[in-house]
Amino acid sequence: MSESSRLNSGTSQADVRRARRTQAERRAESEREILLAAATLFGRQGYTSTTLEQIGRQAGYSSALVSLRFGSKEGIAEAIVTLLQTQAGSDVFDPVQGVAGLASLNRIFSGYSELLRDADQWMRALFMLMTESLGPLKGKIDLFRAGNENFAAAIERAVREGQETGEIRTDLNPAETAFEVLAAVRGATLLWLLDPKKVDVVDAIRRLQASTEERLAPW
Repeated sequence: MSESSRLNSGTSQADVRRARRTQAERRAESEREILLAAATLFGRQGYTSTTLEQIGRQAGYSSALVSLRFGSKEGIAEAIVTLLQTQAGSDVFDPVQGVAGLASLNRIFSGYSELLRDADQWMRALFMLMTESLGPLKGKIDLFRAGNENFAAAIERAVREGQETGEIRTDLNPAETAFEVLAAVRGATLLWLLDPKKVDVVDAIRRLQASTEERLAPW
């Protein structure tokens, strides 16, 4: 999820290549840039205070094109959440052959840390939208519930696998453990969003990972 480059004015080889792109390629680029602009604004000032006009201006397009691509501001919010949850699934939550138990749990922690480090503006937007799903975006709250359920399910699966191989204590309830880890990770992320200069969220997740491994280790 890297930012799309803006083109310089004037004729260049890049301009020629851009002119030769297909309509589908141009559409995909405009959609990426609109979503990035919206994520930046949602993360900075929230969903309610952001308008389609602002999103268009930030992306370098008209508000009419923004509406054409996504229909409404709510449609943009849904597209951002879906994009991030799809990315998180492939990078963090989905099972990987040959990776199970503690290795799978470590993958979840490290993958989530990478998302926070490399896509921080997207994650800030996600949490702002998650908060507003309790109010103006309440119609989309099931999207966030599903995201948290996928997160918890991945942790629970890793704990069960670790218990089966003897890496993790068998007296722990996998579902309860997953809830506790999820709550701690989400809480650390929220503290970072509230005070990013004070909270090093990547370090906080690393320390949470270490303490979780220690707590899960067999006696």
